[in-house]
Amino acid sequence: MPDRLRSLRDTTLYGLALLGTGLVALVPASLVDALAARVGRLVYRRAGARADRLRANLRVVVGADAPDSQVESLAAGVYAAYGQYLAEFFTMHWPDLWGRRRRLVVDETTLREAKRQGNGVVLFGIHAGNWDLAASECARRYGAFHSAGESVEPAWLGLLSNRVRRGAGTRLYDPMNAARPLLRALRDGDIIGLVADRAVAGPGVDVELCGRVARLPVGPVWLALRNGAPMLPTAIERQPDGTVFVEFLDQVELSDLKPNTEGIAIGVQRMADALTVLIRRAYPSWFALQEVWTDDG
Repeated sequence: MPDRLRSLRDTTLYGLALLGTGLVALVPASLVDALAARVGRLVYRRAGARADRLRANLRVVVGADAPDSQVESLAAGVYAAYGQYLAEFFTMHWPDLWGRRRRLVVDETTLREAKRQGNGVVLFGIHAGNWDLAASECARRYGAFHSAGESVEPAWLGLLSNRVRRGAGTRLYDPMNAARPLLRALRDGDIIGLVADRAVAGPGVDVELCGRVARLPVGPVWLALRNGAPMLPTAIERQPDGTVFVEFLDQVELSDLKPNTEGIAIGVQRMADALTVLIRRAYPSWFALQEVWTDDG
């Protein structure tokens, strides 16, 4: 397809999708969420390799001896939670007519104390609950939130995802060129947030995660070490009643490390230890649809 036609197609699809999200935002949230969860479970039945990967990842967390029925139920629940996440995500940049933000419960004590240090804050977490809604709330309460966005295909969907995140208050940077603006944000005393349960772009280090070998990104640790910023694990859990609970845990100790290869490797392992806690805590809504562990055989 010629580039001009491809661009016209993507622009048209982007506009239609944006209009669609606005229409969804007008529908009562309780109806949208129920439908989204149901659609998520239906998609799970036809998810094929992704569902297989999710079940394998969940089995690492709940144990090899867990009954197949338990793993199956957990995986279907993850897809239902993912459907609810998408409904929240694609409507969060529109006016909150149905009080979606009221379902967000935030314990920000640790974050507030870390912010007072003046070196910025590095938040990190896993693909669970609703990281984007939590980021938007941080931007609302603290004035700025910075992150690096994964590349999304097709192009029109990437445009829409970036529009939603920026419209909800996140200052988003290309993952391959994010180091400089994120470091500048820390030097300005701002908050940055990165999802760190797999290395998506840039270098990674092999560490132990939940007792297995996984490759995790070095970015959060490198940024924290370069600016002396506190680095906080961020727990985001979707409760059975629809509440999304956000808690900032105690910071990862990095003061004894230098921003060199050895120091970063040690720091990433400490980050992995904190991520293990987050995964074991929030796995019922952990969107682990890709490979996590590299020792899978």
